[in-house]
Amino acid sequence: MSVTGWAQTGAAQTGRYAQTDALRADNRINELPRYGGLRKTPEQLAADEQFVAVSLAKYGSPQAAMQAHVNFGWHYLATGHAPTAIKRFNQAWLLDSTAADVYYGFSAYLRQQGQLEQAEHYVELGQRHDIDHKGIVRYYGSLAMGKEAKRDYGGAIALYHQIVQQDADNAFANKKLGYWYMEQDTARANVYLSRAVVLDPHDSVSYLNRGWLRYKQKHYDMAVDDYSQAVQINPHYLAAYSNRALAHLAAKDSAAANADWQRGLQLVAPREKGSYYMFMAQSKQEAGDRPGACAAWHEALRWGLEPDQIRQARRSMKAVCP
Repeated sequence: MSVTGWAQTGAAQTGRYAQTDALRADNRINELPRYGGLRKTPEQLAADEQFVAVSLAKYGSPQAAMQAHVNFGWHYLATGHAPTAIKRFNQAWLLDSTAADVYYGFSAYLRQQGQLEQAEHYVELGQRHDIDHKGIVRYYGSLAMGKEAKRDYGGAIALYHQIVQQDADNAFANKKLGYWYMEQDTARANVYLSRAVVLDPHDSVSYLNRGWLRYKQKHYDMAVDDYSQAVQINPHYLAAYSNRALAHLAAKDSAAANADWQRGLQLVAPREKGSYYMFMAQSKQEAGDRPGACAAWHEALRWGLEPDQIRQARRSMKAVCP
């Protein structure tokens, strides 16, 4: 995620798992962490053996199979399917009962169910197996992303802070803290984003975000430098070219701005060109380039706009263009 003048969207993918839920018990023990410690029937034990054999054949090792099912559990937890999530965590436990990530998964499920005391108990169990503390970092990261999905941004920030307390050199947590502080504490945002690009010099998004921060602070030359780093890393980064154009405009370098606009037009999808020309027109108008704004509005109408955008473009042209 990034703060930009020109935004883009993406899609997520999900995986597949070995399905073993056909055999259900009346007491629903597969919806209790570690099956509630209850005795299983011979049929359930046989189903467990078959599941483990299929998973080992599919993934190659108990650890790889365990991690896949932990990941499935987190996916279902994040998408509001808690009963399916706990089943996946239980399957992960069948595959490797010594893995810290399994216990952290149980904790996350219990936390979502409001069973905070039990959730903390499972964190403690996980830490017994988490010798290098990498599991707890993954746990906090997954919880943080869940908070973000629910728009609990304060909760997400608190969890990212817990990550950097455990691992100060965690690039992802520094990147996320930098992003979330951009609108509320620019000094802290700069610290975290600067640390993020040192820890991961190929992080084009953090360069983009720090560039936007510097642009808003009117440090235009520094913003251009950051956007240039972003496009060096990713030559197809539309947002970086677009935002660098804004910085060039603010620095009164219209030739450089136009070069970036042209690169943006090469990258933007045809169905979005009308909106992109609108973005150009508004930016040029704000920079005092009335002829450039008028030309961009004409192109926006030629490429096609939504009805409200058409009205906005025509009003602007009537007020600004000869």
